[in-house]
Amino acid sequence: MKSRTTCCRELERWLEPATFKALGEPSRAALLMLLAGTPGPRTVGELAAELPIDLSVVSRHLKVLKDVGVVTAERSGKEVRYRLACGDLVHMLRNLADALESCCPTGITELEAGR
Repeated sequence: MKSRTTCCRELERWLEPATFKALGEPSRAALLMLLAGTPGPRTVGELAAELPIDLSVVSRHLKVLKDVGVVTAERSGKEVRYRLACGDLVHMLRNLADALESCCPTGITELEAGR
């Protein structure tokens, strides 16, 4: 079994506040859902056309998501196309879940107890 200090370091590694702040904003969550439902990259204009927010706001939200590694950007001429960094996001969330699981005391969790 891991020591509490090792466990906390592991959890801290995956529990990055900036990432969760980025993911927790409703417009950014909507952008992530749009990107997740798209097989290829999308431009800011394409994404803005599907949301009730201004193009410049969509662009700022995409920058925040890119800065935390949740989306990637590829330049094609004057356009920038964004796509969900699905593998990276899954990796981070899976590692966070593993770290939480290893830190939690053994026994029945509140969820398992039906609370």
